[in-house]
Amino acid sequence: MKHPLIAVRSVKAAVIGSLLVIVPYALLLPGRDILGPLPAVYAVMLTAILLPTALCLITMVCGTAPMLVAVGAAMSVLYTLMGVTGFALSALYVLPILAAFLVIMRREVPFKKSCPIMIGVHVAALAAVFAVCQRLTGGDLYNAAGNAVADFLKQWDMGDLLLYEFYSMGLIDLRESLRDNALQSSLYTFALSDAAREDMLLSVRTMITGQLQMLIPNLIVTQSIQGGVACLLLPLRFGYLAEEKRAFRREEPVGTPGEKQAVDFPTLDMPPFQTWHLPRGIGWQVGAALVAGYVLRLSGTFALRIAGIMLYGAASSVFVIQGAAFINFMQKQRGTKRFWRVLVPLLLMTTPFLMFIGIFDQLNNVRGLRKPPEPKEDIFP
Repeated sequence: MKHPLIAVRSVKAAVIGSLLVIVPYALLLPGRDILGPLPAVYAVMLTAILLPTALCLITMVCGTAPMLVAVGAAMSVLYTLMGVTGFALSALYVLPILAAFLVIMRREVPFKKSCPIMIGVHVAALAAVFAVCQRLTGGDLYNAAGNAVADFLKQWDMGDLLLYEFYSMGLIDLRESLRDNALQSSLYTFALSDAAREDMLLSVRTMITGQLQMLIPNLIVTQSIQGGVACLLLPLRFGYLAEEKRAFRREEPVGTPGEKQAVDFPTLDMPPFQTWHLPRGIGWQVGAALVAGYVLRLSGTFALRIAGIMLYGAASSVFVIQGAAFINFMQKQRGTKRFWRVLVPLLLMTTPFLMFIGIFDQLNNVRGLRKPPEPKEDIFP
């Protein structure tokens, strides 16, 4: 087999792959208010959720050169938006994941080993970023984030309107004594009274602090599992399809007429996605972890509640992936086009629907992938 990492697999793919990363980040540059007043927040979300997977995908579909161009452009925008600190934190998250992926592909580590490695690298990178953020905020990251959001809303021209919308939706509270005179509006202006604004901002701080205490531990677990899997599944699958297409275009008769050239692309012995499933014993263990995590999330003890959130997030992510595999299996059975086989599971991942599908598949063995337990022999004839 030729070297698994190639500088440029095709010029067309290299240009398109680079632009798929460069363009979204370029839209976030200062002076372009296309996405609103918080480009740095959008950049953080884009980087945390999509950038590592996108870079791994570009590496195998387009080549290492366009991947380096893409990561350089993304990091340049992050430096412009957030300065040295934001750039360093982004690099601390993205670069170890990318380096681990390159080593795995270079050494062609089997999928059964490389998948846990990628998940572990995600956990380590996200935990490192969290630890650094905690240190930069004096060990009080959640309150610092709540104060930052409140300060932004206080200074933003549309802050009063957004605060009132939060209040109308029941997301924040306002003291009863301030409700009657909360609004100070005229024909051309809309504003809150100073007292109402301060009370709402205090409620916003409390809401943000509480939500982040639940969100960040869950994000570390779910993003590590789903991101670690995606950083291998998508590059290997779409890289193989792209190389297969290129091999077909440059095909020459070899041996017997009509014989096709073999696709020279690393697969790491990854099984087809539609066959992904949990063995019966492991499935029961993951299900027990899901139930235990759900119960612990309701605990009044903060430490137990956080442990429950992380346990529930890990177990639910496993069932989400199995649910996506089940959907892919059913779509292939019905001859669904590849575009929909990719889009539908991705859209369903934004809902808990896939988790329930994964649990359903685990309990019912609809795909017939798990052998039924052998019946016990009766000692009495």
